[in-house]
Amino acid sequence: MDVDELKDHLSSYVIDVLKRNGIVKLFPPQIEAVKRGLFDRKNMVIAIPTASGKTLIAELAMVKEVIEGGKCLYIVPLRALANEKFEEFRKWESIGIDVGITTGDYESKDEWLSNKDIIVATAEKADSLLRNRAGWMREITCLVVDEIHLLDSADRGAVLEILIAKMRKINSELRIIALSATIPNADEIAEWLNAELVRSDWRPVPLYEGVFVNGKIELYGDGSLVDTKIVGESIEDLVEDCLKEGGQVLVFDSTRRNAENTALKLAKVTARYSDPKELRDVAKSVLEENDGEMSRRLSECVAMGCAFHHAGLLSSQRMAIERAFREGKIKVVCATPTLSAGVNLPARRVIIKSYRRFDGFSKPIKVMEYKQMAGRAGRPGMDERGEVILIVRNEAEKNRVLKRFVFGEVEKIRSKLGAENHLRFHSLSLIAEGFAKSLKDLEDFFSQTFFFHQNEIPLSYELESVVLQLDSWGMVEFDYDSVKPTELGKLVSRLYIDPLTGYLFVEELKRSEFLSEFEALYLICRTPDMETIYVRKSDLNWLTDEALMRGIPLNDWSLRELKTALCLRDWINEVDEDAICSKFGIAPGDLRRLIETAEWLTNALARIAEFLNVEGLDRLVLRIKHGVKEELLELVELKGIGRVRARKLFRAGIRSREDILRNKEKLPSLLGKKIAQNVLEQLISEP
Repeated sequence: MDVDELKDHLSSYVIDVLKRNGIVKLFPPQIEAVKRGLFDRKNMVIAIPTASGKTLIAELAMVKEVIEGGKCLYIVPLRALANEKFEEFRKWESIGIDVGITTGDYESKDEWLSNKDIIVATAEKADSLLRNRAGWMREITCLVVDEIHLLDSADRGAVLEILIAKMRKINSELRIIALSATIPNADEIAEWLNAELVRSDWRPVPLYEGVFVNGKIELYGDGSLVDTKIVGESIEDLVEDCLKEGGQVLVFDSTRRNAENTALKLAKVTARYSDPKELRDVAKSVLEENDGEMSRRLSECVAMGCAFHHAGLLSSQRMAIERAFREGKIKVVCATPTLSAGVNLPARRVIIKSYRRFDGFSKPIKVMEYKQMAGRAGRPGMDERGEVILIVRNEAEKNRVLKRFVFGEVEKIRSKLGAENHLRFHSLSLIAEGFAKSLKDLEDFFSQTFFFHQNEIPLSYELESVVLQLDSWGMVEFDYDSVKPTELGKLVSRLYIDPLTGYLFVEELKRSEFLSEFEALYLICRTPDMETIYVRKSDLNWLTDEALMRGIPLNDWSLRELKTALCLRDWINEVDEDAICSKFGIAPGDLRRLIETAEWLTNALARIAEFLNVEGLDRLVLRIKHGVKEELLELVELKGIGRVRARKLFRAGIRSREDILRNKEKLPSLLGKKIAQNVLEQLISEP
């Protein structure tokens, strides 16, 4: 079907935008979606492979919705994907459709988004907007949920499920479009959403799945062996076989260290197929924000046309690598599995170096995770076929792997909403937002969830237990006929923290009207919302000494909490970033993530302290944000002045805004001419 045939549904201006972006024909699954009612405001579940055109199906529906006066919310699982989709959707601005994005602050309403037509957000951010009563959320007429199979995620699934249920409650006429890779029980999700199901295995680039064993590639298609090829014994041979034919390669490894080591090994191969001139700027860019040991290793690999990619990298480094890979400058990326669901990064050949994960013990990955990785194989418009290859050691392992992954069935999506922590977190929000004014209301709401649709098990006992717990924590008032939120409960819900976190904060603040710097940091690290740092054997001696000195229990969990608090303490006392990473065994990306979480939780602690008339924590929030001692706070609030430049100014006797204006002539030598000029412009423009 040519896009011109859509003129019965969309204006010529929309068709022109599609053509300007190289879209002249629709893929078969897109045609099927049109035939099944894409332009008739039906709810739809689109379950088709990666790169088969899911996003465009949603875009066409959203554009039609906006033209008819509606407002659309597009939900993604990760911030990186939100940024990617936001940039992708901005092409519609040329015909007057305003696109917005929101992924950050969990306590804001973002009212500026009220005049946007299409808004991209994570599920957590959208849920927090409902909790904070953002008025424009009630104006949403079309909800698009990307990666709907993440209902199965232990971390994100419950938020996604409750968000959908809330949005349906707010607007009975809401249109929902759910996008997913192919999953066996997509029909079950479609039933829950009262949606039309469009299911297809069609891909724009055919996919061949296989193994690498004893120096030979074996590739399978439609259940039978279609190709074999002897390439050599090593992973280097397997990669070079693809590179010499003009392809690119994604290698998935089980751990960060393995991914880094594999990239260093493969860089010797990619160097023969890469242009050093093209890579010079990319190699420099990964050192701009951080030039520590890991970043230098990454730069060294990139300079030879290879890269590693994992959650320990800074977001600027990940973006630089992804861009260079899409542009064909970097030939091979060695990644941990987080990349498979994170961004659109196709390659001709995907190599799965390890299909096992360690989670207390070694076990094979889920078939769904394998399919996510396999979905990256094949670059539309560039490759005749995509290949996903699992590395195995012998014939017996080959047969097991083929049976499980290549010929095996993807696991069914199962709701994770029934876990106690999810019920507690979401029950408080439903009571605080007015969705439930009695236990029966709460039960009725949960009867509309995917969990109930799938299990048909009432949660009466579990919900009563949760509400009694919230009542004992002073967050709701419950008398069996009715349940209503207290002011504390409303605040905890708006702050988007686990009620258990709120309870821990309240109890500690009631015990002590003053929290020291360390006490506040250790408190946030004891909460279920805080990610803690793994304790290495080499940490045990010094951590044990710290724990004994502070009266902290000597168990693994307490030592992790202590180590995380000490890491944050070093950060706010201006210890060098690379020194922190080295001492605590973390990467720069890990440190930034810890800081971001700590800032959010410390802000929540400060808000609850204010509610209890306890003062003095607001400045700690700013210290965590900027990584400085209190004396530098006035300086670091100026754009362009971070912790290092602020300390440099302070040592030169410049300690306030007034000092900056009095010492204008010194600024260029201390900050550089451009930054000095920007700082002065900020101060001059201030009222």
